[in-house]
Amino acid sequence: MKAFLVVFNIFLFASCTKELKYSKEQFLDKAKTADATTTFILPRSMEEGIHCTDYTEGCLSAHIVQVQKLTFIGVEFLTEEQAKFAAKKFRGYYSRNWLFDDVTGEPTLEKFVVKSLEAKKP
Repeated sequence: MKAFLVVFNIFLFASCTKELKYSKEQFLDKAKTADATTTFILPRSMEEGIHCTDYTEGCLSAHIVQVQKLTFIGVEFLTEEQAKFAAKKFRGYYSRNWLFDDVTGEPTLEKFVVKSLEAKKP
């Protein structure tokens, strides 16, 4: 019985601390719901484009995102804390486990990520 209680408590506390994340597909779906013009821009080759080496630890993938003919960089991180740290370092916005770079100073993009993607400054 004691072992059952230990296992039950582990599951209970683990489920209460689940971190909210967006997968790449969820991020794109949420962005497209807000603005149907949203798309990822694919680089012509693997050498072009955005790379995780340009960002901090925990980067899973980086994408050029286009909204209303304006572009910004969406970087997926393993955790929200890593995205928040990167947002602070690069003076960007973050939402859950995503950093939005090249948004600051562009009112249309700032409004889009804040309103549509629930982004905030660290």
